[in-house]
Amino acid sequence: MNIRDLIETKVNALWQEFKAEDYCKFSPNSIAEVPDNGIIFIGINPSMIKKVRLKLIEKDDINCEFYKLTYDESKEYRYFKKFFDVARKTGLNWGHLDILYNRETNQKKVKGLLKTERGKDFIYKQCMITKTVLDYLIDNDNPRIFVVTNSFARDLLGRYRKKDEPKKPKHWIGYDFIWNERPGTYFYKNNPFFFSSMLTGQRALDNGSYERLVWHVNLIKESLSADSKI
Repeated sequence: MNIRDLIETKVNALWQEFKAEDYCKFSPNSIAEVPDNGIIFIGINPSMIKKVRLKLIEKDDINCEFYKLTYDESKEYRYFKKFFDVARKTGLNWGHLDILYNRETNQKKVKGLLKTERGKDFIYKQCMITKTVLDYLIDNDNPRIFVVTNSFARDLLGRYRKKDEPKKPKHWIGYDFIWNERPGTYFYKNNPFFFSSMLTGQRALDNGSYERLVWHVNLIKESLSADSKI
């Protein structure tokens, strides 16, 4: 799926709208495409390492940059290493996307944008752009597996409830995730969602929890392949 064609104009317009703000002085960043099938890993936003910051200062252009994964494990960032491992252990293709486009390594600074009304508006408008992508990816008739690897990303995606609980007010992206007891995870439009900690880094899942995640993904994969109503 071509994400660039779907969001480029919208993201560039948003950065022009907020260009006076410090958090928009560098160009946004997004994945250009994701596979048409397999797992989608969802993160919160692209990081900003020193080398990239220096390059962007020299570039002096706030139009969105797009990148494509090479799917060469030896060349991709360490952040993606576990995604390769999950793909090997499940036999699934994988893709990745972030909900937000502003580059920032410090997650506290990203969440800190919610402290002002303008910052909230900026986050919300990014979410609405990403919702257009997710609405294409989330297919009721051809479900795929989503793994959300950031707690803030989880908060921005929607609300979570048991099947017999009343719907909650919409917020941010506003998906209504319903817990399915039988497979033991949340679903949205027949698509299973796993909500996890980061898979790499200081706050990564411990080994036991990681192996359980892989086991659970395989369990759901088999259920979807069998076309059973879970």
